[in-house]
Formats: sequence, structure tokens, C-alpha cells
Amino acid sequence: MRNRPLCFLCLLILILQGVIFIIKGGVSNWDIPADSIFRVYEGQTKVVRGQVYRKSETTNLQILYLKNNSIDHSNILIYMKNKNDISIGETVCIRGTIGVFERARNPGNYDQALYYACQKIYGYVWCDELIEVTGKENVIAETLHQWKTKWKHYLQEMLGEEEGTVLCAMLLGEKGDMDANVKELYQKNGIGHLLAISGLHISFIGLLIYKILRKLGIGYVASGLLSMMALGGYAFMIGFGVSIFRAVIMLSLRIIAEMTGRIYDLCTALCLAATVTITMEPMYFADAGFWMSYGAVLGIVLVLPKIQKCFRSKGEIVSSLCASLAINIILFPLLLWFYFEIPTYSILWNLFAIPLMSVLLGAGLLGSFFCWCLPVAKTCFLLCAKILNFYQWLGVQGSQLPMARIVLGKPKLWMVILYYLVLTCVLMGIQLARRKRYLWWSLLFLCMITFAIPSGGEVRVTMIDVGQGDCIFFQGPQGGTYLIDGGSSDVEQVGKYRIEPFLKSQGVGTLDYVFVTHGDGDHCNGILEMLTRQNVGVKIRYLVLPYSYAKDECLQELQDTAVKCGVKVLRMKAGDCITEGTFSLQCLQPGKQENLGGNAGSMVLEQRYGKFSMLCTGDIEGEGEKQLIQHIKRKKYRVLKVSHHGSKNSTTEPFLETIAPQIALISAGINNSYQHPHVETIERLKVAKCKIYCTKESGAITMRTDGNSLTIETIPFRL
Repeated sequence: MRNRPLCFLCLLILILQGVIFIIKGGVSNWDIPADSIFRVYEGQTKVVRGQVYRKSETTNLQILYLKNNSIDHSNILIYMKNKNDISIGETVCIRGTIGVFERARNPGNYDQALYYACQKIYGYVWCDELIEVTGKENVIAETLHQWKTKWKHYLQEMLGEEEGTVLCAMLLGEKGDMDANVKELYQKNGIGHLLAISGLHISFIGLLIYKILRKLGIGYVASGLLSMMALGGYAFMIGFGVSIFRAVIMLSLRIIAEMTGRIYDLCTALCLAATVTITMEPMYFADAGFWMSYGAVLGIVLVLPKIQKCFRSKGEIVSSLCASLAINIILFPLLLWFYFEIPTYSILWNLFAIPLMSVLLGAGLLGSFFCWCLPVAKTCFLLCAKILNFYQWLGVQGSQLPMARIVLGKPKLWMVILYYLVLTCVLMGIQLARRKRYLWWSLLFLCMITFAIPSGGEVRVTMIDVGQGDCIFFQGPQGGTYLIDGGSSDVEQVGKYRIEPFLKSQGVGTLDYVFVTHGDGDHCNGILEMLTRQNVGVKIRYLVLPYSYAKDECLQELQDTAVKCGVKVLRMKAGDCITEGTFSLQCLQPGKQENLGGNAGSMVLEQRYGKFSMLCTGDIEGEGEKQLIQHIKRKKYRVLKVSHHGSKNSTTEPFLETIAPQIALISAGINNSYQHPHVETIERLKVAKCKIYCTKESGAITMRTDGNSLTIETIPFRL
């Protein structure tokens, strides 16, 4: 660091900012500015005024980004169903309904509020009426937006809807219209970074412009200034994401170094870019894009030279493999921290994908430039289509390979710290000792497997927040995994966006048993969705249905789907029991001869582990609850999963007197139309001296027990 004073200074600033961020409590306790103000007006109709600084369109919506809004003078999003002729720079006045972005309701879930907070956007408005448009347009910004729109339509026209939208994502950052299944194929196979406008794209485009200008005989200074202006315009047109901002700063420093005859230091440029980014917005410390972007470059700077020392061959394939390996070594804990799984073959896929990316970008830019010469443009885009089809084929084939993804869950902070400490020792060892380098690599391997060491001896129970629905996850003392129900009536694709991310964050890639208590959609539509996602989502070994499931059309559909997807189906009746050591999960009803239908016929499950006991009741009510009282015969349960989301028609006084629960868990959605849980049920639970937890207020509710003591945790977010 003696010869890099600026790099050393930037590192000190970053460390200081990181310490302050941790002292403030990280993301969970970090105040999102203006968030509380928007929550005061949430759901209310207000008149909002602000200046448009950016806009975008999807198939069904026009989205305006306003600054200096009249509510709190911050940034805000405006969603408009009717597309209007509004230019960037103009001031709009609209009337609409105020909304706030959602915090993560479960561990592992996407935090929408945090994502927008990094962009200094804290609320949104659904526009009901456009009142007026005033002011002057920003000619440069509006012109760049129009160019982007025309470019997008041109790419879709030349390549078709599917390939065109993928290339739009790669060249323009426009992923709104992209097919969700195609996007997931890229992500699950470790090549999702190709879809983002990243440093690879910016460096390729910026250096391409600079080299072309130099080939034309233009001087260093003029070429540098022109290429930086073009790069800035391109970045402004597609939007300054964190990786784009990093790439623009670093590439600009590289060009300036060439212009002035100075030596470009990659490490100093990286630290300077990171310092500027974090100083502008400390929330980026919690952003996956920030860590992935800077981590990848850090892998090239720190790890790649050490790996190359271990290989005598200097061929092109070996060099590409070393670069991919270096990046993955640095990003390994970060991938688990943010995404909870490792694409097993990502290094191999990137060996083919990254070199082809330069060809794809070059052909896409060349085809766009020669829009006036259709034969040349069509040839370029034909090459683009072939490469994109190869990427998709790679994704489809890769997802079908054995162990295509290894789900390890979100590591503890001490594991991440340990990993990087050992990695530091490895790098120092390779630098200092030639013959002992394999010892250092073995230490790194030992550090990596610490992420896969399972914890045992306790039972973990989580009532997952699925909105207006039910879903409970059990992990047994020996690592067995059990899911009871999984559905929602107010959260779309609840299996993909709520249940699966939670399970993966806990290191669960396969569920041993999935129980469905009855056929209502808010208990089983997420399970149906998960069954169809066996290649890319969480695998299911056994689907367990009530004994008389054939009488219910929804349960029959579940059974048929499970068989098609290779999932075994079991029937469970009163008295049947699954055990794992001293942990047991037993069915209390319905019995083989019972013919109750609907909510009353819900499957009721009892869980016991040492002194811990819990009763899961589905939506049981009426005659079903009366029969349950007879079956229980005054058994006591420490925890009760309250039936039917806390409906007043269930959880009666006789029932509570029979089981005498100490803790009551209720699953209900925020602002649900049924107003669950009902006041009458809450009062009955209070009279029974139950401690009440509800996902409506607490998000996911997690209990841990060793069979004696019990701890309860809820999601630490502010409502």
C-alpha cells in the first residue's frame, strides 16, 4: 500500500463506513428515509406533483420516476395504465393511491423496499387521473430515451419477440418484457450475469469505441474524451445501476491514464469506485449487485494471479478456466449469502458463455449500426439468434443434469469471515511458499465444506408468511424436512417467490414430506406450483394427502400433477405416524371411514418432540372440530396452529379448554378482505391465556426447541 496512497485511503473510508453500517444494525434496523411518511398515507388517494427524471414502459404500464415529489421531496414511482405523451424533464401532477414497497416477510425473501431505497425511491402511486403536465422537457435525456425505445423495437422486430427481449436485456437493460422462465434458466445455471448490463458490457463497448477512434488516427486525448462522452450517454440511457456505475468510473480512469501517460492501477480504481458508490448510498452494503460486481473484479485482481502460478499451461481455455475459477472462489460465500445455492456447473458453462458474449455484443451492435443495410443487419442478428439459442439450450440441458444446483442455505456471518480469513492465508501461502501450495488449497477446501455442516439435536418450526393462506415448515432433529400446506389467495406465485426462497435460505433443497390438509387454494396452490418446478425449484420426495383425497377435485389434480412430475403420493389417515428419532408427526383425523368434506374434513396433524407438542388444524371447524375434541381426549398442546386463519367459526371455547395451548400461531394476510383473524377468536385465545403470534403483524414466525426449552423469533422489520 506504500505505493498506493489513494487505494489505502479509500480502503480506510470503506472500512469506516462498513463499521458505521453494522453499528446501526445493518439492514434490519436501518431507517429507510421517508418510509414512515409514505406508510402514514398508504392506501389513501392524494394529489402528487413532481419532475420526471426517468421513464420506462412495459406491455401494460407506463412508469414515471419523479424527483422532488410534493409529499416529502424524495423520489417516487408513478404507475400509469394509460400511456401518455410525457417527456423527461416535465413536471406532472396526478391523483392516485399511495403505496409503499414491501419488506421481506420471510427469511430469504426479496426485499423490494431495500432495492428501491438504494435508488432513493421510497414509495409509489397508482395513477387514477393525470391532472396536468407543465414545464420544459430535458432535450438530451428525452432524446436518449427515444433512441432506446426505437432500438428496443428494432431488436424485437429483427430477432422476434423471445430472442429480441433477451438481447434487449443484454444491450439496454430492459428485462420487463422478458419471459420469466427464460430468465430463470439463465440464473439457475450460473449465467444470469449475462442478462445484466455489467462491467463486461460497459468495458467492451467503451474500449471498442476508444480503439475504433484510435484506429481512425484520432489522438489519445480526443479519442478518450469522445469515448467517455459516448460511454456516459450510453450509461445514462440504460440507467446507472451499481455495476454500470462501477464500470464507468473504472473505464474512465483507465482512459484518463492512457490520455495522460500514467499507469492504470486496477486495485486503486476499484477501491475509488466502491468508495464513491458507498458514500453516495450506504444502503448498497446490503445490495447483492454491489458485492457481486466488485467481488468479481476483486477475484481477477487478487486470486487469478495466484491460480495462474499453479498452472504451467498458458492456453486460451486454461486462462478462461482460471479466470472463471478465480471469480467463483471470491464470490462463493456471497452467492450463498444472497442466493443460497451454487450452480454446480457454472464454471464450465461460463467457459463457453463468456467468450461468446463478446461475439454476441459485437454482432448486436454491428447489426444495430447497419440498420440501413438489411443484408448486413440480418446476418449479424442471425449470429445473435444462434448464440442466444445456444445459451437457452445450455440452460435447459444444465438444469436436467444430476446435482445441477447444490442448496447450502444462507451461511452465518462467522462462516463468511472464516472463509475469507482462510482464503487470505491461502493466497499468502501461494505467494510465499511454492512447494506447500497444495496444503493451502486443502485448507480452503476445508473452509468451504464448513458451509455444509448440518446442525442437529433441535426441531425448528416456521410458520411461513404466505399472505392470506397457510404454510408451516418443520425440520426434524436429524435434518428431516416436512411442509404442511402451502398456498395463498392474495400472493401470486407464492411457491416461487415466498416458499422456495425461504426453504433455500434454510439450506433445504429437498422436502422429504409435503402434507396437504385439504383442497382449498390458499392451502395448496403453492404446492401445485412447486410440483411443476422440480427441475429448478425445491424437490419433493413424497406428497401426503388425506385418505379420501379422490373426493376432492383440487386434491386429485395435485395427485395427478405429482405423478407426472415423478413425486410419490401417499395417503394418510388417523393413527398413521412418521417418526424421526424421538420426533413424531401423527395424523389425528380424518379416519378411514369419516366422510366430512370441506374445511371440516381437514387433515389434523400432531407433532411431538420431548416436552414440545404442537397441533396443526388446517381449516377445521364445525363438526370436524367436535370430532377432534373426542379424538384428543384432553391431550395438552404447548402450541396451536389456529384453524382457518383465526375465523370466528373455529377455535371454540370447548376446544381451547380441551387442549389448553400456551402459544397460538395465526396465518393471515395484511389487509385481507375476510378481516382475519376475527375479534371473537382473539378474545377467546386471550381468555385461554394464549400468547398470540400472527404473520399479519410479525411476518414469518420461527420456533426452536431441544425438546425442553422453546425460543420464538420473528422477522425484524418495521411496518
